[in-house]
Amino acid sequence: MAIEEKQLIKWNPTSSEYIQDPYPQFSKCLEFNPVQKGNFSEWILFRHSDIKQILRSDEFYTTDLSGYFEIKEPIIFKNTAQCPYLAKSSKKWLMYLNDEMHLIGRALLEQTLKEYDYDEIVSTNVKHWLDQNFKDENLDLGHVASILPILIFSSFYQPNDFKDVWNNYEKLRNTSHHLAMSQGIYVPIKTYQAINKEAEWLFELISDDFDNPDLPKNSFIRQICKHNSALANPLSKDELISLISLVFFASIETTVDTLTMSMLEMLKQPKLLDFIEKANERQVNVLVEELFRFASPQQYTIRINKNPIEIGGHEIPSGSKLFLCLASANRDPSVFENAQQIVPERGYNPHLAFGSGSHSCIGAKLARLELRGLLKPLALCLKKYRLSEQDEVVWQKSVFMRGIKNLYVTKK
Repeated sequence: MAIEEKQLIKWNPTSSEYIQDPYPQFSKCLEFNPVQKGNFSEWILFRHSDIKQILRSDEFYTTDLSGYFEIKEPIIFKNTAQCPYLAKSSKKWLMYLNDEMHLIGRALLEQTLKEYDYDEIVSTNVKHWLDQNFKDENLDLGHVASILPILIFSSFYQPNDFKDVWNNYEKLRNTSHHLAMSQGIYVPIKTYQAINKEAEWLFELISDDFDNPDLPKNSFIRQICKHNSALANPLSKDELISLISLVFFASIETTVDTLTMSMLEMLKQPKLLDFIEKANERQVNVLVEELFRFASPQQYTIRINKNPIEIGGHEIPSGSKLFLCLASANRDPSVFENAQQIVPERGYNPHLAFGSGSHSCIGAKLARLELRGLLKPLALCLKKYRLSEQDEVVWQKSVFMRGIKNLYVTKK
């Protein structure tokens, strides 16, 4: 292919084809233009080797999302009665913190999460979810999938069901999705304003719970406050709320997206359902990693280089914004044989679905336990259903995250 033709193969996340399926575009970029400069001086990287190296290096730092919102909010919310909550809500989101701030926040969450029995929480909620949500003749698995991670989050956050609002699955899923959208690359002002309303609702809801005398001792707020008080420089109440809001939407969004895409593939491939039904524990664990690779719900992460670098023949100046396409890396044919297919017993699987290095996903252990615990009983449920012939799969309109909004099925 001529140089001129290669240069025409550009990353274009705004096309309708991209929303339906970005992977054909990723494949072309991987093969012909794996390091390219975008329209706003950003650099987009597609190769597994380049992305993995950057994620594991200390020569790069993350973007300051909260600072970005602080700059944009006077413009976004000019002449409105809204109080901007995006900057305040995202102040302590770990994926946008660097150095000591990141280490302190990460250690605080890890200490708090250790207080809970993951296995018990996952097994109890998976059973409840399966028992309650696969009875109807017709289902929207997009809605059904959103219930499970909310149940699990609520088990950490409010062990004794002290507030009914945490059972409002539609509201919680909508809020979670809006917070995830706030990280997007192209977000219109009206969308930012809608996101701000959801951020405000969640922030105030959690804030009120801090002052609730009936809050159980084993609730997430009580536990994180206990560990926070032991710090030399404890985080403020607002900073703790920011951390909790991160746990809230991160635990919901990636789980829903992985689960919906996995269910779609199971329904499209009956042999996959048969494999799961007969699989032993080792085979289930291997397949779970393959489903994370294939789904790649977080499509991108962003880094900034401290020093000038050279990648693929391109000189990239210091301070450049690098969009690392995790989804493309996870289907790089130089690393994964039959990269566009689910290979149930894939032997070598260095996927980057949870990132890598110091900023790897803090919820990876819980995400793995969830999928491992539900895969076999879920396969038995799905065998009773088929994809709806009248309704198409509806994808979320998002670049940063990829997931299914509506997945309709009917009983056989």
